[in-house]
Amino acid sequence: MNQLRFHTWFIVGCALIPATPVVAEEPPRWNPAKTWVFAVGLLEWQHPEMWKSFPAAKVNRRDEQLVRYFEQAGVTKDRTVYLQDAHATKARIVSEFGKLLDRTQPGDLLVFYFCGHGSRDRGAGETWFANYDAGEERDSAWNVREIFKTIEARFHGRQALLLADCCHSGALYDEARKHHQSHIAYAVLTSSYSHNSSTGKWTFSDSVLAGLRGESNTDLDGDRTVTLAEVARHSETELAFVEGQKSMFFSAHGFPAGTVFVQAKQPWKPPVGARIEVEYKGKWYKARTIEVNGNQWKVRYINYDASWDEWVGPERRRPYQPWQFAAGDKVQVRWEIDDKWYPATVRDSWYGLHFVRYDGYNASADEWIGPQSIRLQGE
Repeated sequence: MNQLRFHTWFIVGCALIPATPVVAEEPPRWNPAKTWVFAVGLLEWQHPEMWKSFPAAKVNRRDEQLVRYFEQAGVTKDRTVYLQDAHATKARIVSEFGKLLDRTQPGDLLVFYFCGHGSRDRGAGETWFANYDAGEERDSAWNVREIFKTIEARFHGRQALLLADCCHSGALYDEARKHHQSHIAYAVLTSSYSHNSSTGKWTFSDSVLAGLRGESNTDLDGDRTVTLAEVARHSETELAFVEGQKSMFFSAHGFPAGTVFVQAKQPWKPPVGARIEVEYKGKWYKARTIEVNGNQWKVRYINYDASWDEWVGPERRRPYQPWQFAAGDKVQVRWEIDDKWYPATVRDSWYGLHFVRYDGYNASADEWIGPQSIRLQGE
């Protein structure tokens, strides 16, 4: 996030010059009345042999919850298009997207959301989102570059917020950075880096919803408001903690990261919501604090249901402080496809995640790697 540096000049002379009070500028606020929502949610496909369905994810679908949130927040139904599963064919997506954009007005905001499958051609450097009828041919899927071309050509508004929960969703981030000089100010928040796959769980969408709903632990600075930057930081940290996965965030100059989306429901009172590790039968497990009573904390283990909740004392808990390799370290990375280890070099690291370049490969193969799939060479 850009930081503004204020320089104070002191004037010394025979006259006392009264200081002019500095009035803090109010941060911009999201306006539902100027917002349009285009959402595509896919959990099943016409060709399941190519695109794995997610039947379990249909319970309390987060794509439905996201659309419902915006409608309840004041975005009228005539400004919302939501295409789900079999209704989300490529032809209908392209048609409905264009028609919605054509109706927008100067000063409007577009909120774009996609969940489902994504695929990437490393050699071509292109990414596609899998619409319901996507097949073997690349042209049968929805090209990410085409999404931007359509927005640039047909959106009459000022800002576009793009969200995606799928493999290679970070392609939206890559494209938005290429359009930093556009008349449209883009902000992008995605579940993964463009070169990486994404979890089949709702972790990313849950994180975004938590921020938009104003849950207390997303108000990171305690000012009782939740900004775009706080939604992004919460999502980034949550994805890294729960899934070992790198969420991506970008906001152009014309879309301030400090834009306020909602009032926080109540002040955040750490350590409730803290990400910690808990010792259980000699091993340490990731957990989150859900209740506090003196020095006893009630915790919920990550990837375990409420039946495993328990109260733990300070002797069984510690802060989550993931270890990290340094830039330049020689490591090995495990590929899930063949369960083999490949040599690589660390280029960057953050919160237990490592950005690596594989030996003998160029930047097109660079990836963010979770803590369970990396080790020093020679181990």
